[in-house]
Amino acid sequence: MKQKMKNVIKVVIILAGILMLAVIGLGVYFIATKPKADISEIPQNLGLSVILSDTASTSSEDEEDLNWYATLDEAGEDTSLIENSAFFGGYDTSERIKTFEGDDQCLAVNAYDNPKNENNDFVSFVLYHKRGGKYSQPYRIFSTWIDLNSDDMYRYDCDDEAVSLLSLEDALGLAIDTGDGNKVYSGFWTDEAETRLLTFAGKKADGVEEVDYFDTLYYFWYITLTDVEERLQDIDYGSYTCQELIDALEVRYEKAE
Repeated sequence: MKQKMKNVIKVVIILAGILMLAVIGLGVYFIATKPKADISEIPQNLGLSVILSDTASTSSEDEEDLNWYATLDEAGEDTSLIENSAFFGGYDTSERIKTFEGDDQCLAVNAYDNPKNENNDFVSFVLYHKRGGKYSQPYRIFSTWIDLNSDDMYRYDCDDEAVSLLSLEDALGLAIDTGDGNKVYSGFWTDEAETRLLTFAGKKADGVEEVDYFDTLYYFWYITLTDVEERLQDIDYGSYTCQELIDALEVRYEKAE
């Protein structure tokens, strides 16, 4: 009798173990096969205070304290104002993708190689002052990553990425004023066709540059727009969705099959 009872207990334990493994297996399967949530409708927030604390502290308001150089390359070598930036260190090489110049400011967009971190801090926006045909050393640097569509939890689309970066540039004052009421904005995406068909209120990008980053091709777009601030004036950056930005900026593209 005792032996039978032991056998029954063993069978129950084995069955319970099999059941537990099955439940775990099913859980892993559903997690692995569950589609990513669309980021468009998920509440976002723009932590300006956090982001700004990571940029370099500068004396950019007092231009007399700045050093001035004849060329942008010379100016870029003077890193005295941005060395304390959280995004400055750890990069081996950089490639300037595009330079945008206004009357009194210059924005250099750079791609950086960081062998220790292939997914983050890919691009930096570096601001310089201009005066009398000369350039100050960079006084502010802001860096971000562009491979948003590889997020494990969410599915970013081309329009999500476009409005995320554009609104960030607008909020942080990174867009360059061309002096005629227009401002230049930019962003990245991984699908060339989608990038080239991206429009803001019916207007396509002024240009698209191909950038090879760790054997992945990205497409850097830039566009001149006039009324971004007006279109985004009612957006609450403490709680908003990408869809609100998409609607406000009338962002459209043709999704790749």
